[in-house]
Amino acid sequence: MIKQVDVIIPTNKNLIKLKNLIYQINRQKGNFKINIFLIHQTLTSERMPSFLIQKNIHYEKIIIQNLSNAKNQGLKLSKSRIVTILDDDIIISDNYFAEAIKIFMKEKLDILFFRINKFKSNIPLTINMKNYDQNINYKNSNCCLSSAMWINKKNKFKIKFDINFGLGAKYGSADETDFIFRALGLKKQIRYISKSLVYHPWEFDDLKSSTSIYKKFFSYGVGQGALYKKHLKKNRMYFLYLFFFSIIKSLIGVIVYSFMLKKKNLIKYSAMFFGKISGFKKYKRIV
Repeated sequence: MIKQVDVIIPTNKNLIKLKNLIYQINRQKGNFKINIFLIHQTLTSERMPSFLIQKNIHYEKIIIQNLSNAKNQGLKLSKSRIVTILDDDIIISDNYFAEAIKIFMKEKLDILFFRINKFKSNIPLTINMKNYDQNINYKNSNCCLSSAMWINKKNKFKIKFDINFGLGAKYGSADETDFIFRALGLKKQIRYISKSLVYHPWEFDDLKSSTSIYKKFFSYGVGQGALYKKHLKKNRMYFLYLFFFSIIKSLIGVIVYSFMLKKKNLIKYSAMFFGKISGFKKYKRIV
């Protein structure tokens, strides 16, 4: 019986902004013992808010602004068998933990992902998040985001996030997809659940200009392009196929949103298209 859960929250925000998320975690149904590992990426000193002064909250300050590094630090500190990673700006249903644990108890899984919806809607955060459950492979892994990720650390689970991928890294995304690819190479069992219990801000909420939209999604594209270049050695023809398939999907997005006259989405898919090409061309393995 699983009764303990470790929660990793990487953040670079002011700590006071985490109050609602901490409340949501502590009110989860299921009577779990919950340990929260708050990995704060900051150069400044900040007074600890009273709501964070709890026995189950472990605070770690690091100066490196790198999301993958923060996740790795959380995984290193965690002691429980079951670990989940949460973004600092999401909303979770009060039965989220109970649903995840129920699945782990029923199925022999190493990694679990849930669908994520946009705030106050039934719209998935990305079009890749389907409305049906599926076992994850290299081709369908783009439905998985670490904002709704669970890891079963049984059997000395030693995979780490590549610090060259993700927010704050040279290649600005695909950190969880790279994690999945390496886990699949080790024959890990990974499942996507279409039940949405996690809600995320709309993708353009914090983007006020065309330049900011392009910059953000170009960075995402760079990460995705670099991902396929990194894994070419596993199966060159297959990962080239995945790369070109990804490129075509972005190009289709450009065409569709050009006809629909949706400027923000047109900028997004254009940036992703050029970013993927750039990331694939420029990727070099960094030791």
